[in-house]
Amino acid sequence: MQPVKRSLAITALMVIVGMCVGSCTSPQLLRVHYQLPATSDSLEDIRVSLALKDMRRNKAFLSQSARETLNDFSGNFTLLVSQDDSSGTLLGAYDLTSAVKTLFRQRLLHEGITVVDKKDGDAEMEIGLKECMLDLQGRNWVFSMSYQTNLLREGKLTASETITGRAERLKTIGGREAEKAISELVTDMVNKLEVAKLFRQAGF
Repeated sequence: MQPVKRSLAITALMVIVGMCVGSCTSPQLLRVHYQLPATSDSLEDIRVSLALKDMRRNKAFLSQSARETLNDFSGNFTLLVSQDDSSGTLLGAYDLTSAVKTLFRQRLLHEGITVVDKKDGDAEMEIGLKECMLDLQGRNWVFSMSYQTNLLREGKLTASETITGRAERLKTIGGREAEKAISELVTDMVNKLEVAKLFRQAGF
């Protein structure tokens, strides 16, 4: 083999090996892409404080089998939010509870609601996170999530809604399919919350 061709072959091999190593590497941060609903309600005159309560019995996000595959996962997530099929706007890196709270804050803002401190709100929305776990069952990533939303006025419960869901994705090399399963279910679960209905029940 001529020197130039040999050099090109070695370079190509190094690129292929690098791509394989990158795709096989367990991510330190899991990317969650949340897509806002296509339509929104007009709730501009409402000011709400937002609180998240971690009510999970098992505080681990990864099951044992998932942790063995995603062994480099730091416990943090990068959040992207979009209103259409675009690549989304990067919001930053968050731990689990901060990420969930940020997602619901984005949903409320999309509905025209102003999110304020508790002392300045017309009502308080509490998100009780009951389940949020990524599992690896055989060759499938399985993501489960459950939460309860309470709306309070002057400290009294006026409306409530509980939502539970599950998503599956076939496991491939790396953690990208796990991220897709999480993103799909998070989008579905957060958007299922009937925000306008809750506020109507609360007398707004």
